[in-house]
Amino acid sequence: MNFNLESFIAFRYLKSKRDERFVSISSFFSFIGITIGVATLIIVMSVMNGFRIELLDKIIGINGHAVVYLNLKKNTNINGITESIENLSNIDFVSEELEFNAMISFNKAASGILVKGIEKADLLERNSISNNIVEGNLDNFNKKSVVIGSRLASYLGINVNQKIRLLTSNSNKTPFGSIPITDEYTVIGIFDVGMYDYDRNIIFIPRNQGASLVRTNRDITQLEIFLLDSKKLEDSLSNISKILEDNGKVFSWKRLHKELFNALEIEKKVMFLILFLIIFVAAFNLISSIIMIVKDKERGIGILRSLGVKRSEIQRIFIIVGSVVGLFGTIIGTLVGILFSLNIGKIQKFLEKLFDSNLFSAEVYFFNIIPSRIDYTEVSVIFSISISLSILSTIYPSWKASKIEPANVLRYE
Repeated sequence: MNFNLESFIAFRYLKSKRDERFVSISSFFSFIGITIGVATLIIVMSVMNGFRIELLDKIIGINGHAVVYLNLKKNTNINGITESIENLSNIDFVSEELEFNAMISFNKAASGILVKGIEKADLLERNSISNNIVEGNLDNFNKKSVVIGSRLASYLGINVNQKIRLLTSNSNKTPFGSIPITDEYTVIGIFDVGMYDYDRNIIFIPRNQGASLVRTNRDITQLEIFLLDSKKLEDSLSNISKILEDNGKVFSWKRLHKELFNALEIEKKVMFLILFLIIFVAAFNLISSIIMIVKDKERGIGILRSLGVKRSEIQRIFIIVGSVVGLFGTIIGTLVGILFSLNIGKIQKFLEKLFDSNLFSAEVYFFNIIPSRIDYTEVSVIFSISISLSILSTIYPSWKASKIEPANVLRYE
């Protein structure tokens, strides 16, 4: 018996006559189960990959790959340290910053914020800011000027060229007691990086203006370090630590955001396991479908066996039956999953417009658009697992079919 004939019989068994409709429906639901399982798994994995990558891009776009917190108790030659770090290999640039907390007020509204004092050249180097200015520009980032996030501007009702007031915890002593230090600044630009936490809680100010506001002679509290190749992070950290000695400590983005990214990794693994069970259940459903086909085709199997068809050939027929269902379900599920993942942002916008509601709140999920990044290696693994489970699910039913004895089936024919 050749493969073409085995395939012909297998496809005939997949087709249903009017009195065999239930068998065909059972196979169809097995096919749908595998399709949905594969598509869902690909979509969820792509969204979680996208979420992690986008989150990392936003964090490193605003902050560096590493942060050096300087020892403020020592009279350190900060410029010398900065120059030494910049001369290391794999260093893109080093940004000297003054960071402090303050309160921003406009009209009768106010909000707590993180202020980053930074030089104009360093701010222009940060593409996540300089390339995402939605109003105004950075041309006049000097003197008493600030750049704020879009969410903060929306919350306070601020527009470009309007003046805001910053208030710090430092105070001036007067005959009437201690008065908090405040000063006015002009908003010259509004940025939108697409991450709620940064767009809502961070502003940039010229470093010398920040030092003047907090009344400090040291206008640098930390160094933000940006690398050329993030894969060489550990080697770079080791070299930076040798330069710093006891003048400060260096922390990588992984350490600063350890809990967040560990939670994302664990969630991804758990979601993979949970959604994998959909494919697993669909494969079990395929077993029952093939068993019903075997039961329904016992007479035909008996005739084939009486004509000299080998047990192994009977087994291959039903392996083909289950494999075809699994293969087509996996292929279609993979295509649906990839297409959905590639267009998930457009689908989100369409649904939000259709239902006139915000389906993906930036206040909760950090981003205003669902991120998606397809890892085709993961897609290949999911495809292979689904095909393997589909083939494995055919072994027992096909083995049972091969054990059918013609004499027992055709006894009363």
